[in-house]
Amino acid sequence: MLFHYRRVDAEKLSLLSDEELRLLAEKMGIYVPDGLDRVFLIEEIIEAFEDDTADKSFSHDAPDHVEEKKLTGTGFIPGRLEEITIPDRYNETYIVAIVRDPLWIFSFWDIAESTRQKIIAEMEDPKLFLRVSEVNEAEPGFHYDISVNFEDRKWYINVPYAKRSYRIDLCIAKCQKIKVLARSNVVRMPSQYMDIPTKLPQMTKSLLILSGSEELHLIEPKEENSMRILSMDGE
Repeated sequence: MLFHYRRVDAEKLSLLSDEELRLLAEKMGIYVPDGLDRVFLIEEIIEAFEDDTADKSFSHDAPDHVEEKKLTGTGFIPGRLEEITIPDRYNETYIVAIVRDPLWIFSFWDIAESTRQKIIAEMEDPKLFLRVSEVNEAEPGFHYDISVNFEDRKWYINVPYAKRSYRIDLCIAKCQKIKVLARSNVVRMPSQYMDIPTKLPQMTKSLLILSGSEELHLIEPKEENSMRILSMDGE
């Protein structure tokens, strides 16, 4: 697949190695200091794409545009990135978890071809699923499973609680035996609501009354997500 300079895919950028990201940044004329975290490097690349697109819409045919990019070092020469080809797959077994919002995780994964062929050869009817586990050091956390197909490579996962940590395991099962193929990073979900202390100062209470808050019929938020999540056996 050809990676055109006019289009940005954050998911595909995250699949690149650090060396490939630095090569891409170099071709775009982006200065990358030593030790820069890959998350910020991806943001720099996306920002450079967006800035260049905005500049083109303002002055597409201006002859000074390309020369300005060369001198400032904040842009890149259009057309050079068309020589870079990013593969759809890297033939590796992995799974990654990314927080989308307080109650949703975006996960993407892949299975190496050798592992896939071994599973097919050894198992007659293998079941692939994602095991979502709460990560809690104080006590054992809960988990639930989501069935997926071998053709699937990404999934939006609804979690029952905000402000908790989760991990996603890519698993294969047959005859009650479960094997973990890959384990994701641990993600911490943000708070769904602003934490307000129970005892408010009198001045704050007075301001709330004057603002008409008593007429809004506000309800205390529930900690648990109302969406029902089923396990593999339907319980």
